[in-house]
Amino acid sequence: MEYTVTKKKIKNFIIRIYPDLRIAVSVPLHASKKDIENFILSKKTWIEATLKKLKIIKENKNNLKENTIKILGKKIEKKIIESDLGRIRLTETSIYIYSKNIDNLEIEKKLLEWKIEKLKSILEEYLEKYIRLLNKNINYYQIKKLSSAWGIYHKRENYISFNLDLIEKDIECIEYVVLHELCHIFYMNHQKNFWTLVEKYMPDYKVRRKKLKTFI
Repeated sequence: MEYTVTKKKIKNFIIRIYPDLRIAVSVPLHASKKDIENFILSKKTWIEATLKKLKIIKENKNNLKENTIKILGKKIEKKIIESDLGRIRLTETSIYIYSKNIDNLEIEKKLLEWKIEKLKSILEEYLEKYIRLLNKNINYYQIKKLSSAWGIYHKRENYISFNLDLIEKDIECIEYVVLHELCHIFYMNHQKNFWTLVEKYMPDYKVRRKKLKTFI
């Protein structure tokens, strides 16, 4: 462990750890080498814990890609705050993640859980709306990573799989996917009658469909 020592006209030993991970120790003028070593040893656990936290913060700040994410059609800044609150708050420009553990893996786990719950609340709102209008129901739905579709209707089991990445799209796109998949209850293929049914309940579906395909 490397550190700098400065002798000063002070009574107590003082240790500082800077954001660039430098360790500076201020000691009384009469302090011996052994006194300094014993002081550092007594603070070893605190020093190691503090260095670990600062390294994590530094990594998060340096990784610009990780600090910008897409939520509901907007690119927003991810802000990590060390706190016992243990919650996530979304604003127009930022998402605040409050966590006692600010390790990257823990933050990503919390964010994933939040995304799933947020998407669930949106999906359920539109499922309820269009199930009522179409007078047809599904047995259940699930949210998972899909490689080549925003949603899949499973006719035999009568359920829908929604792509987790829908949380990145705007509300209108999510609503379109919900209606689209529910219309497959009536028509499994994309024939004329299928699109006529979609248009009946969403006249601007073509605009939303195009946005879903091209939105970055």
